[in-house]
Amino acid sequence: MIENVIFDMDGLMFDTERLYVRALEEYVGPETGVAFPYENVLRTLGCNHAGFVALFPELFGTAITPEECTVLVTEWMTKEIEAHGVPVKPGLFELLDTLKANGIGIALATGTSRHIALEYLRRTDTLKYFDAFAFGDQVSRGKPDPEIFLLACGALGGRPETTAVFEDSVNGLQAAHAGGFFSVCVPDLVDPVPHLDFTPNAVFRSLNEAIPLFCR
Repeated sequence: MIENVIFDMDGLMFDTERLYVRALEEYVGPETGVAFPYENVLRTLGCNHAGFVALFPELFGTAITPEECTVLVTEWMTKEIEAHGVPVKPGLFELLDTLKANGIGIALATGTSRHIALEYLRRTDTLKYFDAFAFGDQVSRGKPDPEIFLLACGALGGRPETTAVFEDSVNGLQAAHAGGFFSVCVPDLVDPVPHLDFTPNAVFRSLNEAIPLFCR
């Protein structure tokens, strides 16, 4: 029986991965002259900042630093979100309401830094649903290492074998599997399943499709 749920954030709860890609293609690239090939950008999805820093020179060269890139991405995304709000993925509120109604513990585990993640939650009025949090700046090893999910699970007082992890990325699903969690895949920009060496416990096209898992 699933007693707790851990959510990834970007690309899973919020349609922010598309904003990240647009920021690189429409703003950072033209501003800096650096090329951001789409396939290389996809390899950074699900990484925390430390993982992004490690991958950056291999994927995008050394004309700018990953820190400079992050500042520019944040600048563009902040303006976009201030103008249009945080885009919420279909079915999120229905699923969160179902989990609360059934007494399921809910945690967030995101590679995004604390202040940005909390701002997104406040803007979308989803902060009230969460019982625990684990942020990218709290862990030393990013996904596909399970450290962040184990931290969130511990904060909930749960066990991996009775905790479902909702993810959209290859790195995130690998982390969930490595930690012994019930892995739930909801694809975003790319279908991660063909790139995995295991089969997730469940795969859904949208978040509300997962509701029957928790109806008691």
